[in-house]
Amino acid sequence: MNTGREAITGKLAELVGWRGKESGSFLRNTRDQPADGTVQRRNRGGGSLDPSAEIFGIQGGWAHPEYGAYYASSVPVYAAIKLRADAISRPPVRIHRPGPDGVRLPVAPDHPVQQLLERVNPWYTRGDLWQATEIYLNLWGQAFWALERDEQGRWEIWPLRPDRVTVLPDRRRHIRGFVYRGRNGTPVAYTAEEVVWLRYFNPLEEYAGLSPLSPARLSVDMGGDGLRFNRNFLRNSAQPDFVLLTDAQLTDSEIEDFYSRWEARYRGPQNARRPAIANFVRDIRTLGLSHRDMDFIRGLRWSLEEVSRAYGVPKPLLADLERATFANINAAERLFWRNTIVPEVRFLEEHLNRMLLPVLGYPDLELEFDLTAIEAMQEDENSRVTRQAQLLDRGVLTINEVRRQRNLPDVPWGNEPRVKV
Repeated sequence: MNTGREAITGKLAELVGWRGKESGSFLRNTRDQPADGTVQRRNRGGGSLDPSAEIFGIQGGWAHPEYGAYYASSVPVYAAIKLRADAISRPPVRIHRPGPDGVRLPVAPDHPVQQLLERVNPWYTRGDLWQATEIYLNLWGQAFWALERDEQGRWEIWPLRPDRVTVLPDRRRHIRGFVYRGRNGTPVAYTAEEVVWLRYFNPLEEYAGLSPLSPARLSVDMGGDGLRFNRNFLRNSAQPDFVLLTDAQLTDSEIEDFYSRWEARYRGPQNARRPAIANFVRDIRTLGLSHRDMDFIRGLRWSLEEVSRAYGVPKPLLADLERATFANINAAERLFWRNTIVPEVRFLEEHLNRMLLPVLGYPDLELEFDLTAIEAMQEDENSRVTRQAQLLDRGVLTINEVRRQRNLPDVPWGNEPRVKV
């Protein structure tokens, strides 16, 4: 029986296609050889891969570990990502199966997929999974779910830190697998079917996601630099208050002796306003730099605005309440859900329906976030109900057409138009 280390080594060797010294082949055959002798590639673009990339993987410098530090050190980044993560974790996730007449029917609460998304693993709750996923996507532009089984054979989902994951490309299958390196650097190998890879499209690297923080990083750094300067300014004005100019060339010991005598004579409340006399000083130059010159507040506001743009979070929701009213805060919440969270939810649904459910053995099921209970979406829902009622009253829609839009089964009497008398 192989030890854990031997199992990891064997899995890694399998992923990179190592056959051992006997075969003399380090890479798997990346071509299909039909009987007629023609050569085909499943991924023609994969032919340009560097062979070393198939062995050591691709990270491309896009998953910087320091990106995670911004979440712990930048208030705008933390606030924007936390708001998005909290929003994603709020709506429940429903699993549906196709029913008659195109109606989708919810599965029972004890269905294995529904239970998996409610009981993620022994240490993660449902909310933990979605928060970790959204935080990883917003910091690194990608998130990885490792699919593993417990002692009873039940599926578990374990989110992996993206900056510790290496993608192993493949010329024929596009992705051969993944390697995760934990805190001690020990590699853990996963096949392509054992990992769900969620990523934002990156036009510069097809094997990496693009972090929203990447274009906003300079502005975030500018805000951080401004805060650090201001902290030092409050501690010691960030510079000496004045400079004593002299024509003499003083040695280090003479300078230290001058500081000692100066502090003995003028330091402390009892020596306040005491005139100073230094016979070798020819001039005193006062130094100063105001916050107006630094434009400190404007720099912080610009940093906040750039984070707001990058993450799609309106500024009033980031506690920028300078011009906030009750009306525009409500409008900001609706804008945030409609333009940011709903597209993010659809992104997650599409990827998980395509990549998670077939691996679990349920390709006919569909995953959907239930947004009907979200307060910011209620006004849009009310408008939709009013519009449907008006179309019903005018005979444009039938009862069954409206019921299908509501994912409800048809009724025998619902095929005739309802004309208002």
